[in-house]
Amino acid sequence: MGTLKNGIAGNYSGKIGNLVFYEINGKQVVRTVGKITKPPTEKQLSCRQQITVINSFLKPVIEFVNVGFKLKAKGTNKGAYNMAVSHNKKQALQGIYPSIEMDYPSVLLTQGSLTGAISPEVEQLPEGLKFTWLCPTEFAWPFGNDQVMLMAYFPKLKKAVFNLYGAKRSGCEDVLNLQPDLLSEYMEVYISFIAENRTRIANSTYLGNFNK
Repeated sequence: MGTLKNGIAGNYSGKIGNLVFYEINGKQVVRTVGKITKPPTEKQLSCRQQITVINSFLKPVIEFVNVGFKLKAKGTNKGAYNMAVSHNKKQALQGIYPSIEMDYPSVLLTQGSLTGAISPEVEQLPEGLKFTWLCPTEFAWPFGNDQVMLMAYFPKLKKAVFNLYGAKRSGCEDVLNLQPDLLSEYMEVYISFIAENRTRIANSTYLGNFNK
């Protein structure tokens, strides 16, 4: 069923006949819905599996990538999540159908022009993961106020633990606390930075894995 927003001159939302109306970044978008009678080709099956694999990875971290790709999506007719799907579908998958899987080192969770983590490292502690990075003294204000973004993704559990706005870059370290039952689980680890005023963000950096 479709709904009409803002009166007769407003935008449609929902399904009307074989058309689906929705908004992205304030713009009206419409697509058709039709019945498919032919069996899917191997190329179509491959594309479907790619989308399934990407969505399975990104949905547990949707809050993270919505922040991570928000600036990239600004001014386009795509949402941040769709931008994340598009990039990682092209760059972060490996294998061929029917054995397509994530290539975790190639994953990008945030995308932007801000300086990323310099020589980042991570170690496992009894309380979680300790992240460290270099803090060059020549960094001018306001770079020292950038905030770190941390993530541990658990492929077997299809869940993640993350901090969107952690310690300042000038602090040179931060800890991502993990519950005791997660410490021995297989995890993939990432770091990024976002400006304090949220107007710039860095490309995320892959730091490796634990317990694989």
